[in-house]
Amino acid sequence: MNWANERRLEELSVEVIDAGLRVSDGDEHALVEIVGGEIVEVRFSDGTEDWRVSRDEAKTVKVGAGNTARTVKHFLYPGSPASRLRLGQTFHDGEGSWSSLPHDFELNHERGFEEFFQYHLSGASTIAYQVGRGIWHDGEEVDSIWKVSDGDFSTIPMGYHPVVGEPGVTVSYVWAYLVKFDHWEKI
Repeated sequence: MNWANERRLEELSVEVIDAGLRVSDGDEHALVEIVGGEIVEVRFSDGTEDWRVSRDEAKTVKVGAGNTARTVKHFLYPGSPASRLRLGQTFHDGEGSWSSLPHDFELNHERGFEEFFQYHLSGASTIAYQVGRGIWHDGEEVDSIWKVSDGDFSTIPMGYHPVVGEPGVTVSYVWAYLVKFDHWEKI
């Protein structure tokens, strides 16, 4: 498991398993099946309820326009059995395009926000660049850019955090974050 930047997660955890990822906050657990760089199914459990959602059942939204257009599939979302674990995948709609522009709440930096990305890159160099400008969950400030490769993980700060593929590279990334406050919901 390769982290492109320092792994800065306190409650949120991720590990690579045979068919994908295991994501947890200690109480809620998701097994994420990934085939060909795309989530095909998420199996969720909180110890009292088990739930499955396939890629065809995910809540899909189109976001942005032009060079920031992307398709976002939400697998664990508000109203699902997951009370605070949110998980999905974002697909850039073109090569060398940008995404992950911040949601409004992320511009008001608060301690405790935890999120990671796992990148799935195809084409040309399979290299992308992640910007991180804001704060880590512990309140430490960040203003940095780091290179990511196919399969890499990154801790994502609260704040401005767009990612861009090199020319000829198509980017998607699996993401998970914890909703510790209602105003941290993205949809």
